[in-house]
Amino acid sequence: MNATLKLGEHYICDLSNCNRQLLMDSERVRSLFSKAVHESGLTVVDEGFYKFSPHGFTCFLLLAESHASLHAWPEYGYCAVDLFTCAIGKDLLPLIQQIKSALGADNFSVRKLDRDADVEPALLTTVTV
Repeated sequence: MNATLKLGEHYICDLSNCNRQLLMDSERVRSLFSKAVHESGLTVVDEGFYKFSPHGFTCFLLLAESHASLHAWPEYGYCAVDLFTCAIGKDLLPLIQQIKSALGADNFSVRKLDRDADVEPALLTTVTV
């Protein structure tokens, strides 16, 4: 019989009624997002950014703990933020709250998913991280 091993936590955040004027400034939002993640104590190892035409963008931070991404639809005042970390138990709600405030979101929802692996019990005692 296999056991379940929790390997990560994935926060899926929907931010609505954000400041549309701010979201049109993709470089500013990218900077605010990057600063918030850096200040959270997560370990940023790389960053990426892509701007769509005529508007909208995606930015992501590759973390030693996994990744953080923001996808923006300025015309709708909406951002989708994903935070996936293997730093089990790290409280990411202050980071989420900081991002919400920085973007001026009136509404937001957060769903947290545990990322679990179905493993053989023998692997639980032989694998070290």
